[in-house]
Formats: sequence, structure tokens, C-alpha cells
Amino acid sequence: MSPKQLMSVAAVTFGIVLLVLVCIDWSPIAVQDPARTFGLNAQGVLRWGENPSRRPFSGFELALFLAVGLAFVVAGVTAWGSRPTRSPGVLLCVAGCLWLASGIRRSSDPVAFTLGVTLTLMYQPPLLQLALSFPSGHLRSRAEKSGVAFFYASWLLAPVAGWAFFDPRLHVKEGESTSRNLLLLWDSPAIMDTVGNGIRTFQIAVGVAIVAVLIARWRSGTKAYRSAFLPLWLAVIVKTAATVWVSLAVIQVSGSLSSEALLWQYPATAVVPLAVLFGLWRYRFARGSLGDLMVEVGSAPVGDRLIGALRRSVHDPTLTLLRWVPDQESFVDENGVPQSLPDASTGRASMVLERHGVPVGALIFDEALQDQPQLLAAVRSATSLSLENQQMEQQLRDQLIEVRRSRERIVTAGDSRRRQLERDLHDGAQQRLVAVAMELARANRATDLREVQNLVGQASAELSGALDELRELARGVYPPSLREKGLAGSLTALAERSSVPVELDLKTQNALPAHVEVAAYFICAEAVTNATKYAEAGSIRICINGDDREMRMEVVDNGIGGARPGSDGGLLGIADRAAALGGSLSIDSPDGKGTTVRAVLPFSADPEGDLP
Repeated sequence: MSPKQLMSVAAVTFGIVLLVLVCIDWSPIAVQDPARTFGLNAQGVLRWGENPSRRPFSGFELALFLAVGLAFVVAGVTAWGSRPTRSPGVLLCVAGCLWLASGIRRSSDPVAFTLGVTLTLMYQPPLLQLALSFPSGHLRSRAEKSGVAFFYASWLLAPVAGWAFFDPRLHVKEGESTSRNLLLLWDSPAIMDTVGNGIRTFQIAVGVAIVAVLIARWRSGTKAYRSAFLPLWLAVIVKTAATVWVSLAVIQVSGSLSSEALLWQYPATAVVPLAVLFGLWRYRFARGSLGDLMVEVGSAPVGDRLIGALRRSVHDPTLTLLRWVPDQESFVDENGVPQSLPDASTGRASMVLERHGVPVGALIFDEALQDQPQLLAAVRSATSLSLENQQMEQQLRDQLIEVRRSRERIVTAGDSRRRQLERDLHDGAQQRLVAVAMELARANRATDLREVQNLVGQASAELSGALDELRELARGVYPPSLREKGLAGSLTALAERSSVPVELDLKTQNALPAHVEVAAYFICAEAVTNATKYAEAGSIRICINGDDREMRMEVVDNGIGGARPGSDGGLLGIADRAAALGGSLSIDSPDGKGTTVRAVLPFSADPEGDLP
């Protein structure tokens, strides 16, 4: 509800109240005039005029009258501002204004009196429409729309027909009436009585039919619908019972018309706006009780406990919580079965839960709850936070498991590398050095100069081979060129040693952290080795780019593809190496289309330094 609309409603209400106060005639005859009594039609005035103990109009009754009308307006303004559709609020405001406008029947002016008696019961059709259109505010069928239109027309024509044959100045047995009826055609109490009985019977039948419809909807409605409709449902029944009581008293079925029966109309009518306010207050209280739900969120994971708290908060035992699974791009239930969100024809509504624009789940609930958007908004926030917390906990568990596995792989790889170094040294350089020692020992025992030269030459060749093997082993442990020439120089050397042509596109910073250089080198070396040995590649391209925060790498070959990280392969090892630095590594290797290894390595050596 906009401020302009609020000011308009307040101005109209204030104007009507002021008009009523100005129109009231407080003369002794007027306050005793039964024709000016609030809520009575022509037949009721006739019966009320026969009561010698009737009470005069008083300031107390005026206060009750104004309080009921203002309660309608206040409830309407409150509902207008808090519900998704403005229809319930508008209907309540209209009912309140019509109720207040009927107060001008206390005037001695014929026009004001006649208009007042015509509007006496016109506040009822908006209430009937409100009851039939709850909770959406929209009538569901053409029959309901036709029925509501008939209500408005009949409630407007009924007083015209009743007062057309009744002159109150001629038929007050106890006291007198000075009210002039401008609707009068001719005075005929008999015709008026017949018409009045028919109108009263019709209104009683309509009231009973409305109650029957509400009972049928109550029985067929969901628990959420019953919970939302209960206050208004009880209020309409109380109001209908009070109207039927007065109607039966007027036609002398339930005894004589008394002051108690007339005064009972005020609280019976006031229960309708009070029921609306109570319903709004009840859901506002439910929103406040969501603080307990937040405690549930913090003390327990998503499960039956949280679902139970949600159902209690919104009074819907059928509420269901679905989780969003990014890998499947679908919502799943508690059993992991994919579920689709309901459409409007099922009587169910849904609400997607998001955190930072990313879906985390969905709530499925009774469509009656759509009438409480603020409550749903509070539930959305609480549940989204709970699901996000659960996802974060699951991610932390997955990361912890992966860290443990990565550590195991690193330890295993280290042990394996040490064993391989031991074998390489034993079978390679060690054997060559043993051979050198043997050749030199033989040369030391030989006496022939030519034999000595041959043995020394053989020892020199073996020693040279041992040095080459040691250099190769050292390069596998830590490339000397990294320390001497940096990453660009070591990759250039790697490209020169490769049997497959390697194209370099290096755009790196001048001074890179040592741990980043080592990781980048071995990632490239492993990718080149795989492309050379297994991918049958004809060319390899290494692209490295970065800024002051991270390095981005891409190694592309045109081989046969199909590369997959094995349980103990080099690809898994370089993935662990990238993850150890807080980076990431991905491998795109479709069959027959080559392999692309992408890596991102941050420059921060301290993991905590990357935290916000």
C-alpha cells in the first residue's frame, strides 16, 4: 500500500465520520425515533416501535458504531499493506466506509435519512465476497462472480423495496417518529410486512448457504488452508448467527426484538475485522518465532528436526524441502530422487531458495500460504541459510577427505620416488662407477702401455655416462636451470630436449615465487612426457600468462586424447601439486581430439593469506 493510497483511505474515512457526526440529531424525539436505529430495515423499525422499553440512542452506542467501522478500515489498511493481493484489504475498507456511511440515517434531513437506510446493510456484500474469495482475494469461478454481483444488487434493492410501502411517522406505537422516507410509494404495512418477510427469509437463506459453503471448503481444505482461514471462518459464522437472530426476532420467530439483540450486532460485526487482524498478528508472531527456527538451524543439520520446525512455523504439515544438486541440475527429495516443482493446478506452490544468486533448494507448500509473503520470506531466509550451512559443511568434509587422500598420495609418491632413485642409482650410475673402479684397477696392474690406455679410455667413457645419468636424475629432482635461468629458461631447455616440437608462449613475471616455478615446471614436464610417450602427439604448445596474483597455464597437444588421471599416475600427482598451492588443475582430453591441461597457481605461499 503506497503512502498516497493510505492518505486517500484516511481522508475518505475521516470525511465520512465527520459527516455522520454532523448529521446526528440529538433532540429528545430523534434519539427515541426507532426509524433512525442503526441496522434495522422497515419491518424491524415497525417491531422496534412496538417495544415500550427500548433504550434511546446514546453516546455509548455511537462510540460502538464508530469503533466497528474504524476497525474495518484499520484491518483493511493492515491487510492491504501486508498481503500479496490488495483485494482483501480493499473489501474491508469498503465495508468499513459503507458501515460508517449508514450512520447518516440519524439525521433529520430526509435525503440523508433515506440514503442512510438504503446503505444500512450494504457493508455485508463486501464481507460475503471476502469470505468466498479467501485467501487469494480472487473469485474462483463464474458462478461465484455472478453470486457476488447478485449479492450487491439484491442488498441494494432490498431496502428500497421494504421502505417503498412504509411511512415510519404513522406506525410507531410507543413514542413518535419524525423521519421522512423519500422512498415511500404508498403506506401499506401489510405489503411492507410481506416484502420484509420475504427479504428476511432470503437473507437468512443466503447466510445459511454461505456458512454451508464455508463448511464444505473447511472439510475439503488442507490443514494450512484451515489454519489460515480459521479466524475469518469463525468470525463469519458468528456474524451470520447474530444476523439470523435479529432477523428471526424481527419476524417474531425468536421472541421480541430487544435492546440486547441490537447491541449484540456491534461485537458480532466487529469480530470480522478483529479476526483479520488476529490472523495477521498470528502470522507476524509466527515470523517472530522463526528465531527459534534459527536456533534449530545452528544446532542441528537439515533433517526431520528442521522440517518439523518449518511445518510448525507455517502451520502446514505437508511442507516439503527439496535440495538442489548442481551435478544433476535438479531438485531432489530426502531419498535423492529428482523432483519437479508443482504448477498452479495441483493446489501446491513452490519457492526456490537461493544464496548469493545460486539455488540451494526449494520449498513446496500449500498454496494458501501464498497469502503470507512476509512469513514465506522469513522462512526462505532461514531455510536458505540452513541449506547453505549444510552445503558448506559437506564441502569442508569433502575437502578434508581430499586433503587426506592427497597427503597419502604425496607420501606414497615420495616413497616411490625414493625407491626409484635407489634403483636408478644402483642399476645405472652405481654400476658404471663400479665398472670405472674395476677398469682403473686393471689398468693399475697392467704392464702394457697400450692396454693401460684402453682401460683408462673405457673408464673415462663409463665415468662420462655416470655423470650424464646423475645429471638426468638431478634434473628430475630439481632442474638446475630453474635456479640458473628461471622458469622460462628451464622450459626452453625442456622444449629443446623433447622429441616432439614444443611451441612456447610465455608471459610471466620477472620474479616468480620459487614454489610456483617448481610446480609450473613439473606440470609442464609431466604434460610433455605424457604427450610424447602416450598421446602420439605431433606438436605441443605451452602457454603461460599471469598477473601479480596468480599464474595461468595451458599445455595443449594434438594427440589421440583419452588421458585420464589414474590412481597412481603423473597426472594425479601434478593435480595434487597444484592443489597443495591452493590452485586448480583440469584436464580436457576427448578421444581423438588431443589433450589440454589447464592450471591456475596462486602466488601466495600462505593459505591463510588468500582468505577474506
